[in-house]
Amino acid sequence: MFKLFVGLPLAAAAALVLLPLFGLGVGLLGIVIGIGVLVLAVRLLAAIAIGLSGLLFGALMFGAVIAVGATLLALGAAIAHLLVPVLVICGLVWLIRRLSRPLPPVIGNV
Repeated sequence: MFKLFVGLPLAAAAALVLLPLFGLGVGLLGIVIGIGVLVLAVRLLAAIAIGLSGLLFGALMFGAVIAVGATLLALGAAIAHLLVPVLVICGLVWLIRRLSRPLPPVIGNV
């Protein structure tokens, strides 16, 4: 009898009070899970975009470094080809002027 007169009305009252709260909780849980999945997807896409842009930037900079290095190597070779004859001519002029000076007199052991 206790169940019939006390337990059942209490269960019905609890159901009337708790079922809307459970429904609210389930709805809130659904919203939280949905937002969490959306945030995870956005973060994953952002990480992929950042990684791909970093790889692309690295590849472009590697190509730029190779291009600049090749340009500087060619420029250095051109300058060396132009500078070596000038240095040889200047060295020969210096050597001829130095050897054309008269020798200093030898003083001492004769």
